Amino acid sequence: MRGKVSRIFWGLFFLACAIFIVLNQMGIWTYRLGFWAAVGTVIFAISLIDGLVNRRITEAVFSVAFILMIFAQPLHITKLVPWTILLAAVLISIGLGIIFRNRFHTVVYANKKIKDFRDKRENITDHLFTDTVTKEDGAHILVKQTMSDTSKYIHSKALETIDVDAKMSDVNLYLDDTQAAGETVTLNLNLTMTDLTVYLPLSWQVESNMTSGFMTGDLEIDGTSNGGGPTLIIGGHTSMSDVEIKYV
Repeated sequence: MRGKVSRIFWGLFFLACAIFIVLNQMGIWTYRLGFWAAVGTVIFAISLIDGLVNRRITEAVFSVAFILMIFAQPLHITKLVPWTILLAAVLISIGLGIIFRNRFHTVVYANKKIKDFRDKRENITDHLFTDTVTKEDGAHILVKQTMSDTSKYIHSKALETIDVDAKMSDVNLYLDDTQAAGETVTLNLNLTMTDLTVYLPLSWQVESNMTSGFMTGDLEIDGTSNGGGPTLIIGGHTSMSDVEIKYV
């Protein structure tokens, strides 16, 4: 289904680009662009969408910057072209990289080579984010995080539910020393720009009923259950987030 939607989206996008170029060259468009400016607009629009979909801050920000430079005259920002816009793009890219940390991948383009400086950025910005480690042993676990990292070691002997409400965070749940109250444990998610990793015993099984919003990856399962244990039922909604199950 997702592949079909993706094909339809990109098909309609390129059709719209073709219409835009034709209308522009016919003078029907309000602001007339040169042929290469129109082509550049299409290219940078594609780059912007690619940057958003693949969560690359620098690609998205600089795509917007170049589009603004192309439309500088109708936007009345010719005095900002090019160096002010480019400097602003660099600063915005760095700022968003610090705010969103590893929710997005920041890349630098130089001499047609891509250098990933995500690790260096994280070393600089580690002090901006709190990182907590706690132990839980109740039947109902609540994890609520905003712009912070947390690791929860759950030692419950009769676990029933886990609710995770997180925004722009990294959350690790360790269930390797957990016993379920019954045959199932429900994991309710409300994630926005969050990386969630759940560590499960090999005997546990996984059933996913969660819904995914914009720019969210599929549920990833690292390892294979050998069966015989309870089932972790995953529900709720995720947006711009990654959820990974790791068997230990």
